[in-house]
Amino acid sequence: MFKLKEGYQLAVLRIGVAIAILTKVFVEFSELDLMYSRNGIVQDVLSRPLEVSYVLSLHGLSDFLHIQDQHVFLNSIYIVLAVAALLLLVGFQTKLNVFICLLTHIMVFNSYNLIAFGFDGFLFSLLFYCLIFPTHKVYTIDQLMDKKHRPLDAAQLSLFLGVVQVHLCIVYFTAGYSKLGGQEWMNGTAIWKAINQPQFYTAFTPLIKSLACYPVISYALTWGTLLAETAFPFLIWIKWAKVRAVILISIVMMHIFIAVVMGLQLFAWIMIVFDLSAFAGILFKAETVKKVKPEQDPDPLSYQLINTPAIRQSV
Repeated sequence: MFKLKEGYQLAVLRIGVAIAILTKVFVEFSELDLMYSRNGIVQDVLSRPLEVSYVLSLHGLSDFLHIQDQHVFLNSIYIVLAVAALLLLVGFQTKLNVFICLLTHIMVFNSYNLIAFGFDGFLFSLLFYCLIFPTHKVYTIDQLMDKKHRPLDAAQLSLFLGVVQVHLCIVYFTAGYSKLGGQEWMNGTAIWKAINQPQFYTAFTPLIKSLACYPVISYALTWGTLLAETAFPFLIWIKWAKVRAVILISIVMMHIFIAVVMGLQLFAWIMIVFDLSAFAGILFKAETVKKVKPEQDPDPLSYQLINTPAIRQSV
């Protein structure tokens, strides 16, 4: 039976982020000129004033290199990003490739934050965690090539996972708390109104709309979402394992609903990666290596020394 290695959550983080980037490249590659060129939907006159001056941007890099052909420039950037993400996926030169992905994402995000959404912000955070955490030590080519086979430090792993867990709880607490003041969330119509917006239309929208016509269904979806987000930061820490598993599965199902019904697949994916990177240990236990003391008679000289009065008192 396959057993998960200790620290497998770091592999979930690395692989999930790499898949998100590869999907982003696949979706956006044919529309790069429309999205990010000087003559695209967000032109220089709008995007440049919003750039953070001390952070690298696509505009800044293009100007520095005196790029004339925006099409070739943008395609080259995204090809480099795709290669780095593919190598990150398999864990080869992990730190270098996650740095390339992070740097590229910063450039795009800084240049065109007007068309960025929640996915981009969370991707930035998880890329940063991939960079500073030892994601190269679990299920990677780097690990196989490491002749010293240096294991993960248990205390450091607990610290790393703790940081991600606290961050995730803050995200859900702020999301749930902000909804408590919304009239649509309190009267149970928020989900109904969301699925009726044209930008969220998917193949499943007619089915959900027909179900949500019944007030009890609309209330259940709306208040269920509100309950999951507000309760998550508290119930995820309690000692009852089944309750923790239920709240984690509920929050993952919420994001699957967002992906299927509202068409926000990338956002849903990055949030599920975030959830499982932090709390997958609730559902999937890792293999623990126990040090077994060899059963053998003690060395006679050592036995005599340890049983001398002076040594015995110090022990």
